[in-house]
Amino acid sequence: MDKADAGLSDELIEVLRQYYYMKTPLGLENFMQGEMKVLSYIHYTAGGGEIATGDIVSALDMTGGRVAGILRSLEKKGFISRRTDENDRRRIMVSPTPAGSDYVENGRELLRSRLSAIINAMGSESAENFIRSMEEFVNACRKADFP
Repeated sequence: MDKADAGLSDELIEVLRQYYYMKTPLGLENFMQGEMKVLSYIHYTAGGGEIATGDIVSALDMTGGRVAGILRSLEKKGFISRRTDENDRRRIMVSPTPAGSDYVENGRELLRSRLSAIINAMGSESAENFIRSMEEFVNACRKADFP
């Protein structure tokens, strides 16, 4: 890594650190961890259908035990339903309930209104540039060869 890359890396670390420790009502982290992470994945991936628990484990890079605990909690709250696959009794199929889908969509709407306030504070042009840069960042993360 050359000196310029090291400097940019340090700047990015600092900005990410500031965001991480900032007390903000954005709520984005709610979509990226725990129950909401799993429920929103089921909602958007199953698309009104079903998804196997093993697929959830693989896609979200979580342990089977962690996903099983979250699914129990979501089922108890009425946000998902589970059933055994008729063709393979070892597989458990999961689908969002209407209450679960509503919960995800309401959370998304709240997040959208909060992001709108941030976009207004940034200005449209800066927000568009930020979004394009984040898209590049996400794509680079997918391509990067990490040590």
